[in-house]
Amino acid sequence: MRLSKTTKELILHNPLIKRYRYSLLRPSQFWIYLTIYTAVIGLLLFVNYSVRKIADDSVIDEGFYRNLYNQFLTVQVAILWIWAAINSRSAIRDEVSNKTYDFFRLLPLSALQKTSGILFGRNLLSLLFAAVTFVPIILFGLLGDLSVSFQVQVVLALLSIALFVNSLALLSSNTAPRRQGKTSIVLWVFFLIFIGPYFMFASFGAISQIFKAEECFVGFYSIELPVLLLITFIFLYFGCWNILGIVRKFTFETEPLFNRKAAFLFLLGYELIAIGLFLPHLSDKETPVYLFWLVSLMPVILVPIGSLRNFDSYLECCGLLRLNSDSPKKGMTSTLLLHSNLALAIGLFAVWVIFSALMSLISHVGSSQFVFNAVVIFSFYLFLLLLLELYVVYNPIYNKIGLLLGFITILYLFLPIILSFALEIDPLRFYSPFGFFAHIFDPSENQDFPIRTSILIVNILLCIVPTLLIRKRYLHILTLRQEM
Repeated sequence: MRLSKTTKELILHNPLIKRYRYSLLRPSQFWIYLTIYTAVIGLLLFVNYSVRKIADDSVIDEGFYRNLYNQFLTVQVAILWIWAAINSRSAIRDEVSNKTYDFFRLLPLSALQKTSGILFGRNLLSLLFAAVTFVPIILFGLLGDLSVSFQVQVVLALLSIALFVNSLALLSSNTAPRRQGKTSIVLWVFFLIFIGPYFMFASFGAISQIFKAEECFVGFYSIELPVLLLITFIFLYFGCWNILGIVRKFTFETEPLFNRKAAFLFLLGYELIAIGLFLPHLSDKETPVYLFWLVSLMPVILVPIGSLRNFDSYLECCGLLRLNSDSPKKGMTSTLLLHSNLALAIGLFAVWVIFSALMSLISHVGSSQFVFNAVVIFSFYLFLLLLLELYVVYNPIYNKIGLLLGFITILYLFLPIILSFALEIDPLRFYSPFGFFAHIFDPSENQDFPIRTSILIVNILLCIVPTLLIRKRYLHILTLRQEM
C-alpha cells in the first residue's frame, strides 16, 4: 500500500523529523533513555512478582493480568500525555534559547510541515517507547479477557487525547512570548507542586476504573455511543482545531489565533457538540438547561481573547477599508465598529443566544425567564468586553493599563461576593457574574424581578464610561489613519 505524497512530505521526507532523528536517536543518548525505560518496566514486573510471592498466591487469573494492564496503561499515559507534551512545548523555547528561531522561521517548509515535524520529530523517542508499550498492554488485555473492540477503543482514546495534549502544548508555546522569564518558572513550579499531583491522582483513579467503560454508553443526540469512542471523537475535533491554530500562528505570527470565520465555525461546532451531549438529558427540570447555558458560554468568553485585534490591526483595517477623509466621522466610526473586537464578540454571543433559546424551548423553560436571564448575562459580558477593548485601544499610550484593568476585573468578579458575606447582605452577591449564575442554578432562590432589573441597571451604568473612552480612541484611530 503506497503512502500518499502528502504523507511522505509531512512525515517520511520531513527535514525537521530527520534533524530530530539525528539528535535524539544517537547511540550516545539513546541508551540512556533505553536504560531508564527498561528499568521502569523491569521494576514494574518485579514488584508485581514480589507481591504475589509474598502473598503466597500461585494462581494467576484474569485479575492479575488486568492489574498489569492498568499499570502499563499508566506508563503509557505518562509517556504520551506528559513526556511527549513536555517535548512538544519545549520545541519553540529551545529554538529561542539556542538562538536558532530565526533560522527555523526561514526554513522552506510549509506551516503544516513544521507542525508535523515538531509533533512527530520532537517525540520520536516517546513515540518509539509508546509503540513498544502497546505490546504488553494488548497482551495483558487479551490474557485478562478484555474484548478486542474495547482495547481498540482504549488505544484510540489514548492517541486522540495525546494528539490534543501535544498540539495544545505546542500551540500554547507558539502563542506565548518568545522570552522565558522568571514568572513562567514560578508558574510551572506552582503547577507541579499544587495542581500536578491532583491531576496525577485523578488520572490514576480514572485508569483504575477503565474496565467499567466497556459497558458504559453515552447518549449523543439520539445515538448511544461507547463513552471511549465519544471521548475519542471529541478530542480529535479539538485536536484538529489546535493544529489549525498552530498552522495559522506559523503562517501569520502577528495575527490573532482565530480569524472571524474560524471563530464562528469553532463556536458552531462546539455548540453542536454541547447540544448532542445535553439533549438526551433534558427533562422538565431546569438544571440541565442552565448547565448547558454555562458550558456553551465558555467559548463565547474565550474565543474573543483568541481573536483579539490590536491597535495596529485597527489602523491597517481602516486602510484596507479605504475610508475617505471627507466621510462623516459618525459613519466612519460605525464602519470601524463593525470590524472591531466588540462586533465579533457580540456576534458570538448572539450565536449562544440562538442555541440556548432552542434548548430552553425543548426543555420547556419559560421564554420570558430565558430572555431576561440572557439580557442580564449579556450586561455582565458587555462590561467585561468593554474592559478588554479598553486594553486594546489604550495599551499603546499606557503600557501598564493591563494591570489597572485586570484589577478592575477582579473587583467586578469577586467584590460583590466578598461584601455580601462581610456585610451579611445576601442579594449583593448576585451583582457578580458568579453569584448570578449561582442564583440561577439554585432552585431555592427566589427569581426576583427587581433584583435582576437592578443588576441590569448597574451594569448599564458601568458600561457608560468605558464606551465613551473607547469611542474617543476610535475617533483618534480614524483621524490618525486619514493623516497617514
